[in-house]
Amino acid sequence: MDTPTRPCLGLALSAELAAQLEVHLPRGRIFENRSFASAREFMREQTQGGLVFVATSSWEKLTPDDRESLTAHRSWQFLLIADQHDARAMEYVASGVFLTLATCPLDGAKIARALGQAEEVSSMYDDIFLMAREISLERELLARKNEQLAFLNQLLTRASQTLDPAVILANCAEDFAMLLEVGTVLGVFWAENEGQTEAELFLPGALPHAHQAEWINHLLSVAARLGKHEVLGYQVSVLELKDCKPGTPELEQLITLPLTLGPEPFGALVICSQDASKLGQDRLRILSSAANHLALAMRNGLEFRKTKARADHDGLTRISNRHHFDVRLREEMKRHQRHQDEVSLMMLDLDYFKSINDTYGHQAGDMVLREVGKILNNTLRESDFPARYGGEEFVVILPQTREDQAWILAERLRSLIGQTVFRFQKKRFRVTASIGIAGIKPCALTPPETLLRNADLALYQAKTNGRNMVCCSAIEDTQAAH
Repeated sequence: MDTPTRPCLGLALSAELAAQLEVHLPRGRIFENRSFASAREFMREQTQGGLVFVATSSWEKLTPDDRESLTAHRSWQFLLIADQHDARAMEYVASGVFLTLATCPLDGAKIARALGQAEEVSSMYDDIFLMAREISLERELLARKNEQLAFLNQLLTRASQTLDPAVILANCAEDFAMLLEVGTVLGVFWAENEGQTEAELFLPGALPHAHQAEWINHLLSVAARLGKHEVLGYQVSVLELKDCKPGTPELEQLITLPLTLGPEPFGALVICSQDASKLGQDRLRILSSAANHLALAMRNGLEFRKTKARADHDGLTRISNRHHFDVRLREEMKRHQRHQDEVSLMMLDLDYFKSINDTYGHQAGDMVLREVGKILNNTLRESDFPARYGGEEFVVILPQTREDQAWILAERLRSLIGQTVFRFQKKRFRVTASIGIAGIKPCALTPPETLLRNADLALYQAKTNGRNMVCCSAIEDTQAAH
């Protein structure tokens, strides 16, 4: 097949050879006979390339550098014409520079055969180029898939290594950086609790205080949109993220990934990234796949935490139970031994509690215990640890607190409980509390039972001295208030 767009070039051919070529070249072929310098310049300017006819006599006159400068143009094909008897003609062909050899005198058949070979080679080169490009694209696609599989493998492996939701989210923030630039990662999870939707928001610890309200509002709006119910209560948990760059919620920089198990989402991840608006379909699909896998890990983590909380907390008062208290007291004693700090313990007993059950019924007694649990939670410091010790008895661990400081806090609690009016089935009544305080600066050999025994003795003193009072194990004078 003729290709008129590919020029035919004679390299300093004799007038006789040039004339023979022009006569026998197919119609439409453009032929030019040029000197070496002119031919080299012409070849440099043409991007498509073509055919170069070279006589053995001309090739012999060229220096190795001249030959190299000509053959450097890979888009051009060279055909050798044996215009004189020269044994080296076949050697030139064997060097790989020339496609074929044509002997003189030239005729139409020889020229047609040479052009046919050139077209076959050119077509073969085109096929090889297309195959190479396809292989390159396939290799690129395979490399991208390998990166995505490596990302999913790392994300799933790390997500399965912990049941702590905050750690799962912090790890996946690092893993997402394998796919895109990540400024920060946030999370929101919601659930029904006593007929209303409550949410837990996970915010980076490095988030500036000025931006917290904006992010909280954004996460709550995500929960309302995906959860389809207004969030009536929420709590904030802290994420410890590395290289976190939190800013304000710019919608064009946010990627929201719903986390779904079952018919409806139960949470969402929000990734803040400058790549958000230019993500391709492949990366969006892999992020969606990651969200599907993370959903199971996060649900397991959240459910485990609930189960652990139920195991560690008293079902009636919703504060810690006796077992959790025993574990925490041993931990606090060891910590205070290391730091040589004083720790205090408060033991609180509701006065004449049996008479409440006898007079108003056990449901009224349960209501009182629940309300006292709320008073403890609302009054104590965040570092304090309240627990139900058993029956109507409560205990509170007061870290880094001297006994005289603990007495002030206990007096406040005693007063609040005594001032509270309890209502049950249109009946109103009050309850008082006796409190024992013990403080200790633990040494290496001090067992937790020492602090418990001292607080219990102080409580016994408060009850035997008339109840509704606070007594301290180290203060001789009874501190009382009626």
